[in-house]
Amino acid sequence: MEIIISKLKSAATATVILFASVGAVYSQSYDLDVLFDRLQKVDAVDATALEAKIVLEWSKSGSAAFDLLLTQAKIAIDAQDHKTAMQHLNALTDHAPNFAEGWNLTAVTLFNMGKIGPSLEAIERTLALEPRHFRALEGLVFILEDSGLYKDAFDVVLMIESIHPHAEILSKLRDRLEVKIQGQAL
Repeated sequence: MEIIISKLKSAATATVILFASVGAVYSQSYDLDVLFDRLQKVDAVDATALEAKIVLEWSKSGSAAFDLLLTQAKIAIDAQDHKTAMQHLNALTDHAPNFAEGWNLTAVTLFNMGKIGPSLEAIERTLALEPRHFRALEGLVFILEDSGLYKDAFDVVLMIESIHPHAEILSKLRDRLEVKIQGQAL
């Protein structure tokens, strides 16, 4: 168990360093830059619509064939057919290795299959391509929390907040992790 936690800490540290070093310099598209800029300035009421637009932009690969693979993977994920989802996602990431959303859904599917190490690797690939991918960061929070790395998970929550200040999940995560961090301190 200690080896697993050590590897998780190393992976989490590498991801945090990667995120911090790349910052918001990389951009998938001009539209995303504009949407993320607006996300910083809107009220909570308008943030949900902007989040939906960002998620829509993330799902655009620029190829009808790749978009179809992504759609088929989402359908399989919703049906909890992880094997089929991974077949579509492997084809997608093999042929479109610079498509961040393909890696993000790969991370989700691997996590749901209980394959934490490979899920972390897919999160790292996602964040290398799109450092502002708050959904990938949410996945990292859950992995760190499940591993008992509450302080590290809380640090990632703060990263999410810096990207998407009105994310609905923030207050739940922040409150839950603060209690766990205080429990560890006792």
